[in-house]
Amino acid sequence: MSAWTLEITRGDNGYKLRWADELDDGSDVWHEEYIEDDEMDELKSGMEMLWWVMGHFSIGGSKHSPERLRIVREKRDDG
Repeated sequence: MSAWTLEITRGDNGYKLRWADELDDGSDVWHEEYIEDDEMDELKSGMEMLWWVMGHFSIGGSKHSPERLRIVREKRDDG
């Protein structure tokens, strides 16, 4: 299994993330992570899922990197 394989499934109450790690004998062991929706904040689970994916693949950069990826939540501009 490729180290870049990740399955994301959107359910009724959140996200299921599923990925495999390859063992020394060549077989795969599967892992699952669940991110539940927050009834009071409809964007929270989506943001958590995106942060999780960035961390899993180490693609966000570090505080020492000249550039980093960000997930930004903005208030609607009614003006």
